[in-house]
Parts: sequence; C-alpha cells; structure tokens
Amino acid sequence: MAGHGASLLLLLGLMPALLLAVRINGKGREVLHLAKGDSVKLGCPYVLEPEDNGPQGVGIEWIQITPERPGPEKVFLSYQDHHVNYGSGSGLQDRVAFVQNDPSQYDASIRLADLQVSDTGTYQCRVKKNTVAVHEVIVTVEEKPASPQCWAEGEVIEGNSVVLRCYSQGGASPLAYQWAKLASGYGGGRLPFGTIQGRAPGDLIIRSLTEVHAGVYQCRVTNRVGYSTCQINLTLVPREKKVGIIVGSILGSLLLLSLLGLLIWALICRYRQKECQRACSDCRSSTGGTMTRACNVCAHHTYSPHGISYMQCQHGDGDERAAALICNEGMRHQVACPAL
Repeated sequence: MAGHGASLLLLLGLMPALLLAVRINGKGREVLHLAKGDSVKLGCPYVLEPEDNGPQGVGIEWIQITPERPGPEKVFLSYQDHHVNYGSGSGLQDRVAFVQNDPSQYDASIRLADLQVSDTGTYQCRVKKNTVAVHEVIVTVEEKPASPQCWAEGEVIEGNSVVLRCYSQGGASPLAYQWAKLASGYGGGRLPFGTIQGRAPGDLIIRSLTEVHAGVYQCRVTNRVGYSTCQINLTLVPREKKVGIIVGSILGSLLLLSLLGLLIWALICRYRQKECQRACSDCRSSTGGTMTRACNVCAHHTYSPHGISYMQCQHGDGDERAAALICNEGMRHQVACPAL
C-alpha cells in the first residue's frame, strides 16, 4: 500500500514534464483545393503551455513535401532567434512570407501568392520549444475552367428546334456544365419549358421555339477550384417574317438577273452598232465615195452556211447600198455595192 502511494506521488510530480510545451490550435490535417494564380493563407497559430518557462526561444519551420521531388525534407521558410530565413530550391522563396512580422507572437501562419500547379503537395508547420508540434496542410493547385465558347445550331425560327452548345478547352477535370436563362440580364434563372439536356455535357436542346424562349442564356462551367461563363442572346424570328425574307431574296435575285441581262444586251447592241458603222464605211469606199450621206440606221443580218456574214446599211431617205463582207478561211473580201 505504501509502495502504491509512492508511485502515485512520483507520477504527479512528473505530470508537468509530460504536458506538451507547444500546442497548435488547428483542426487537424487540412485539405485545400485551390486555383492557379490565387493566394492562400496556411494557418498555424500556436500556444505555449505555462509549464514551459525555459530560456530556449521558439523555432518555426515550414516544410514542403511533394511527390515530384522525393528525397530529404527541405525547409523553405524558418524562424529562429528573431531571424527569418528563406530556403532555396523550392521555388517559393519569392512568393511566401509569414503573416505576422514577429512569428514568435503565437502565430506561425504563412501566405503563399501566385499559386502554381507545381505547388501541389503537403505543407508542414513545425513549432519547436522543448517539444515539437506539427500541423499539416494538403494543398492541391488546379487550373480553373478556361473561358468557354457558346453558340447556337439551327435556325432560330418560331416553331423550330435549336441546340445551344457550350465548350471549354481547358481546366482541370472533371468539368460540369450548367445552362440558365438570365432574367433581365442578371443572375441565373430557371430554364423555360421545352428545354432538355443534350448528349454532350454542354448541349441544351430547345424544342418548339416560342417567345418564351427568347432571351439571354448563360453557360457556367465549373470544377473544384472555380468557374467560367459565356452568354448567348437568342433572338426569335417569326415564321411569317422568315417567309417574307425568303420571298424578298427571290425577287431581289430575279431583279439582279434582269439588270445583268439588260447590261449584256446593251453591250451586244453597242458592238453591233460599231460593226455596222464599219460596214457602211467599207460600203462608201467600195463605191468610190459616192455615198455621201451618213448611215443612221443599221440592220445586221447574220447567217453562216459557209462562214458568210451580210451587213446592210440603210439611209434615212430610203437610198440603200450594201456591202457584203465574205469571210472565207479567215480572209475578208469586199464586193462592190450594187446600184439600186
């Protein structure tokens, strides 16, 4: 009995030494999913137990453990005897700092800026006095969804069906797509009746278009670390207006063809007029210049059973002379105009 009492007194005497000198106020191991380019605070507040009255100062170390860089642990940030030291080789020295100017004042938290995918890993905060307390934060850095593209397939005509498509070309998987119809351009609202999810994740099918379906639609692409959006304005065209557009297009095409035909006819007439004037000149030459009156009416009669072209020049007073230009094997011959 006496021995049992002595053991109890010895245990009570050793209890202060068994108490932790340093205790970190944390929630155990933390797991964070963060976006590339963001900043984050890794918390590590601590308290010192009253029993720790030794002269030794507080030492703080932050260690990064990454699967890409196995090997001995590397301290990328530390504090000892009122001095802050930055490690090398981790790529963090330019983007990390203690939150407090004096980490010995019960806060060893740090801030990481401009996060990169390569920063993914386990971060350990170690606070040393007579004993050591450790707090771990598991950080996963991923890319947010890239800005998606939105477009519509199909004619946006009353009564038709269209497919709204949305696609993001970047970002960490898995990507989730969600469509919403905006109310007056603000926020996400419910989809109107007649809309169903398509086969592809970013497809939205709208059947039997009515005025209810007109408006602005927003596609939201999300993953574990963020989201991106795009919008498309669906403007409904009434079927009667569409018919009018088609009829107008047909009439416009016919008018254009008619104008083109008139232009071609005018060019042909111009060409024939020049040919007739040349034939009249030849006719004057063949008669020794006796045709003194100018041709003012020219009729062009063409037939070519043997490559012959006949031109007839007429004068205003009914006086008529003609010159037959006979083209045979590429040679042109003149025949004197007969007297009438």
